[in-house]
Amino acid sequence: MSVTEKKEKGKIRKILRIYKRAFGILHREFGGYMGAAIMEWVIWTCRPYWSIWFSARLLDEMFGNRSAETLILYAALLLGGTLVLDFCGEFLGVLADHKRFEFGEKQNMIFARKMMELDYGLLEEEKTHMLLKRVVRETFNDGKNLEAIRRCLPELLSSFVGMGLSVAMVWELLLRTRDYGLFTVLFVVLAALGIWISGRCTAASNRAALEKDRTISENCVQRDCYLDYFNQYERGKEIRIFRIGRLMIDRLLATHHFNDRALDRCACKTVPLNVISGFTQKFTVALTYCLTGFAALMGRITVGGMTQYTQSIDRFIQNMKSCWGDAVVLWFNADYLERYFEYLDMPSQMKKGCLPVEKRVDGEYRIAFEHVSFCYPGSETYALKDINMEFTMGEKMAVVGMNGSGKSTFIKLLCRLYDPTEGVITMNGIDIRRYDYQEYLSLFSVVFQDFKLFSFTLGENAAVSEAYSEEKVRDALEKAGLEEFLKHQEKGLSTILYRDFDNDGVEVSGGEAQKIALARAVYKGAPFVLLDEPTAALDPKAEYEIYKRFNDLVADRTTVYISHRMSSCRFCGDIAVFHEGRMVQRGTHESLMAETHGKYYELWTAQAQYYQEGQGGAGGA
Repeated sequence: MSVTEKKEKGKIRKILRIYKRAFGILHREFGGYMGAAIMEWVIWTCRPYWSIWFSARLLDEMFGNRSAETLILYAALLLGGTLVLDFCGEFLGVLADHKRFEFGEKQNMIFARKMMELDYGLLEEEKTHMLLKRVVRETFNDGKNLEAIRRCLPELLSSFVGMGLSVAMVWELLLRTRDYGLFTVLFVVLAALGIWISGRCTAASNRAALEKDRTISENCVQRDCYLDYFNQYERGKEIRIFRIGRLMIDRLLATHHFNDRALDRCACKTVPLNVISGFTQKFTVALTYCLTGFAALMGRITVGGMTQYTQSIDRFIQNMKSCWGDAVVLWFNADYLERYFEYLDMPSQMKKGCLPVEKRVDGEYRIAFEHVSFCYPGSETYALKDINMEFTMGEKMAVVGMNGSGKSTFIKLLCRLYDPTEGVITMNGIDIRRYDYQEYLSLFSVVFQDFKLFSFTLGENAAVSEAYSEEKVRDALEKAGLEEFLKHQEKGLSTILYRDFDNDGVEVSGGEAQKIALARAVYKGAPFVLLDEPTAALDPKAEYEIYKRFNDLVADRTTVYISHRMSSCRFCGDIAVFHEGRMVQRGTHESLMAETHGKYYELWTAQAQYYQEGQGGAGGA
C-alpha cells in the first residue's frame, strides 16, 4: 500500500470517528429535530413522484379507454394524495421549524456551558478567544459543524429515497426497450455519462465554494472584530477625538477586498461548472425524450409513460446532484467539526477538589502562601517569585507596588483563578486545591480593577442574582454611597443599567459604577474581601473617601487592598510591598517608613503631595 493510500485511509477513519461523535451529540441533544426533519424531507421528496405517477395514469386513460370512473379515481387519488402529502409536509415543517429554533438555542447553550467550565487561565489566552470566535462564526454564520449535518443529513437521505423512486419508475422503460439492442445500450451509456458529468460538475462546484469559504473564514473573524469596534458606542469618543475612523475603515475594506478576490476566484471556477452541469442535465432529459418518443411511436409505451420516464430521469439527476453536493459538504465539514471539538475538548487542568469548606462560626480562616511562584501560560518570566505570607480573619492588609509588580496576580492565585506554578497555598493547613472549587470561591468578595457591570437591573447587578432581598440590596447600595443615586431612579432597584437591551437603560458614571461594584462585595457578605485597585480611575481624595467608608463596612472581615497608590495604607496595620514579582517588604506604615532606603519609603514620598493636609484632602500622613 502506497503512502498516499495510507494517508487517505487514515483520513477516512478520522472522519468516521469525528462523525460518530457528532451523530452521538445530535442524537443526545437534538434527536427529536433530526427525526422530524428527515420525515419532512422524505415527504417533500416523495410528493413529485406521486404527481408524476398518477399524472401519467390520467394521460394514459385519457388517450386510452377514457373511462369516466377510472379518470375520476385517478384524479381523486392525485389530488387527495397530494393534499395529504402537503398537509403532512407542512405539519412536519412547522414541527421542524420549532425544533430548528431549539437546535440553535441548544447550540448556544453548548458554547455557554463550555465557557463556564473552562479554567480562567484559558479564557485569558488569545488562542482561546480566536478559536471561540472562529467556531461560533462557522457554526452560526457559515452553517458549518452540527448545523451542516442538521441541514445535509435529511437532504442526503431524502435524495437516496428520490433516486430509488426514480429508478423504480424508469425500470419499466428499460424492460420495454431492451429488444432495441444497440440503441438501448447507447441510450443507457449516454444517459449514464450525462448523469455522471452533471453530478461531478455539481460536486466540483460545491467543492470550489467550500474551499472559498475555508479561505475567507479566518479573514471574516478579523472583519467581525473591526465591525465590533463600530458597534461599541463606548469606543466612539476615541474614534472621533483621534480620528482613527479612516484607519479602521481602510482595514475593514482590506478584509472586504480579500473576500471579494476569493469570491471572484470561486466564480471563475463555479460558473463554467454550473453551465456544464445544467447543459448535461438538459441533454440527458432530451435524450430520454428521444427514446421515449420513439418508443411511444412504436407503440411500446404510452404517452403517460413517456411523461413518467422523462420526468423521473430529470428528478433522478436533481436528487443525485443534491446527494453528491451534500456528500462534498459533509466531507469538508469534518475539518470544521475537528475545530469545533478542539474547543469543546479544551481540558480543565485545575484540580476542583472535593473537600467541603468548613463553615466556621468564628470565621477563623488562615490562608498562607508557602514559597509560591507563578508564570503565566506560555511565558518563561515569573510574575510572582517565592512569596511567603500568611493572614487571618479580621486582618486589614494593603498590598502596594508599582504597576506590573505582581499585585493582581497575587489576587488571582488567592482566588484560585490560577494555581501556583511552584509552591502551595493552604487554608487552615490544607492545600486549597483539595477544597471543592465552588465552595472555596464562595469565601471571597472581589472588586477587580477591570470590574464589569451588566445590562441587568440595578438590584441584579448588586446581588448578582435574579432573586434577591430588596432590603439587603438597598442597604448595600446605601453603604456604598449610592443613597442619592437610588432616590433619583424612578424604577428604583428595577432600573436597567446601560442600553444594550433596553432603550430606557441608565448610563452610570465611572464613580457610580465603582460604588455599585463595591455594593456587590458588601451584599455577598463573604469572609474575605479583596479590592484590586477598584478606585484607580478616581482622584486621591475620592479614593480616600471610598476606602474610609468601605473599611468601616467590612470591619469584621479579612480585607486586602491592592493598589499602586498609597491611600489604602492608612487603614491597614499590615502592609506588603511588591516589586518585580517579589514581596520585598512587609510591616506597619511606621516600620516601613523607618527604612528610608526601602521601596515603601520611595513610593510614599513620591506620592506624599497627595496625602498632605490641604493638598489631596485625604488627611495627613
